[in-house]
Amino acid sequence: MKIAVIGAGIVGASATYHLAKWGHEVTVIDNQERGQATAHAAGIICPWLSKRRNKVWYELAKNSAAFYPELSEELAGGKIESGYKQVGTLALRAREEALKSLFDLAIERRKTAPTMGEIKLLNEEEVRERFPLVKPGFGAVFVSGGGRVRGGQIRDALLQGAAQNGITQIFETAKLTSEGALFAGEREVPYDRLVLSAGAFLPKLMEPLGYKALVLAQKGQIITMTFDQKTDDWPVILPPATKSIVPFNDGEIMLGATHEKEAEFDLEKTEAGYREIVTELSTFIHLENALKSDMSVGTRPYTPDFAPFIGQVGQEPIFVANGLGASGLTTGPFVGKLLAESATSEKTSMDITRFDPAPYITKF
Repeated sequence: MKIAVIGAGIVGASATYHLAKWGHEVTVIDNQERGQATAHAAGIICPWLSKRRNKVWYELAKNSAAFYPELSEELAGGKIESGYKQVGTLALRAREEALKSLFDLAIERRKTAPTMGEIKLLNEEEVRERFPLVKPGFGAVFVSGGGRVRGGQIRDALLQGAAQNGITQIFETAKLTSEGALFAGEREVPYDRLVLSAGAFLPKLMEPLGYKALVLAQKGQIITMTFDQKTDDWPVILPPATKSIVPFNDGEIMLGATHEKEAEFDLEKTEAGYREIVTELSTFIHLENALKSDMSVGTRPYTPDFAPFIGQVGQEPIFVANGLGASGLTTGPFVGKLLAESATSEKTSMDITRFDPAPYITKF
């Protein structure tokens, strides 16, 4: 089939990769919007310790985490480096009872998620052996299967893998007409099926078709600090806070992110955002010796009830996934595969009926 994919963030890149791998004629259109969430995010692949009560989200996230090693190995077979690495995760807690409660949760969840690997309770000294910048007073639950990935790198890896199977990439703004015709700039793009992975920009894209998309925009600022440390194998840190600490190679540590609903598509870096992140995370790790720091800003999509949606829009030849919010890099590659499966009428890798787009995509 001729399949057009609009939006080459993490979901669109994954959908493109899988569709091309399965032999479809794929055109992917992306205008490389400056605020694309994928390019401004660090992926924490460790959903198993989440206290979110949404069991449907957890099932998706659990399957997504299990998919990462498989996908990374597949890309490596094509000589493509995904950037995904299992470095483990430290979930910090100050109180003994909080550590024990989290450890018990991890042990219970490993029964259905063997990807979690080894689970350990670590004391303060053992925590600092693994992450020397952690401040005194914190033990941790360590999960060896936890991983991390850079948004831009995994996106580019998927598109590179797709290109090995032959795709057309168009770097223009996609527009739909009321009759359903698709244009990339001034060029009309024919399609049999249309895949929409446009993130926070979905409402504007679908408006000419007569659809209202209940997708909201949220500004997210993230800090990258560089330290004179060999951080390549340091674990991700999940503190008891709204923000996380993600080390990469060569002394780089990403800190964040903010969740600014009112700011929506604003892409300005702010001193208030910087202070919010540093103030919150300096409770847990030493930040004062950073050699340099920088910020980046992206716009992530979310729905009013914070639930994602995946699947076909009514009886239209249109397939959509959106609303991943702050867990976009955790779930994005797997959601992209589910979206590709849905668009090609294949059996999906997990039941997506619970992610029906109907409540979020409505006719005017």
